[in-house]
Amino acid sequence: MQLVALKYFVAVADHGSFNAAAERLGVTPSTLTRSVDTLEDDLGLTLFERSRRGAVLAPGAASVLAETRRMLASLEALTQAAEGAARGTTGELRLGVRSPPLGEPLRSMLARWRADHPGVRLIIHELSDHDIYAELNARRIDVALVPSFAPWPRIVMEPLYRERMVAAVPQDHALAGRDSLRWSDLRNETIYVQEWPQSHAMREFYASMIGIGVPFQAQPAGKQTVFSLVAAGFGVTLAQQSQAEISFPGVAFRIVDEANAQVEFSLAWPREAAGALIGRFLTSMRAGALDAGSAAR
Repeated sequence: MQLVALKYFVAVADHGSFNAAAERLGVTPSTLTRSVDTLEDDLGLTLFERSRRGAVLAPGAASVLAETRRMLASLEALTQAAEGAARGTTGELRLGVRSPPLGEPLRSMLARWRADHPGVRLIIHELSDHDIYAELNARRIDVALVPSFAPWPRIVMEPLYRERMVAAVPQDHALAGRDSLRWSDLRNETIYVQEWPQSHAMREFYASMIGIGVPFQAQPAGKQTVFSLVAAGFGVTLAQQSQAEISFPGVAFRIVDEANAQVEFSLAWPREAAGALIGRFLTSMRAGALDAGSAAR
């Protein structure tokens, strides 16, 4: 049974005539007739009652016509989905992140992607560094937005944008009374850091800026949990400036007035997994970072 025969069957039913259907499809009437005859033989069913006035759907063929229409529509949808996926205009993109994508510039960058690619479903997975690496390698996520300070083997990392770092301190802490802080102001404070087993990159990044000997406290939890501990007076933490755009009860955010108080973010994906969708996402996010004036240099 050939697909073209099914298309010819529907065309004859729609036009009520073998000649009219052949003309519409750009084939000879004899070609179309032979194809439909073969289909009838394959099905063991007469599909049309033929006369000089045309072709009328035979009794019992209505259900076959309905099922054929459904099948052809499904095949067309499948073809369109495949073509869209090949172009990177449809499908889904699974994005891994370490922290919720709050504030600017990421909010505008994602909004631009959504406006330009409405046919692509974006699914965000909030994971630890270690889990992001594992999920990328297992192909359970497609790309990730991660700090650039922890390069991974077999993973491509393309710098996208930079953000200023801020200090998050308890609202009633003496440091909250200042407009800005220096690294020296934080060296005697207990500094909370998101850290999971086999994932110490963030502690090392903080130490590279603040200095060695700082009393870090690891928390295998999300940033919101760390902010809760800060609000309760357990210590302080560092955050991206975008995270400071969302007020958190009991926490004061203060700019760190140091040249190195910034973090670069990269788009990461497995070296073997580059495709049209990842390429489109990278291009869109780059453009969004440039528009926001935050592009990595």
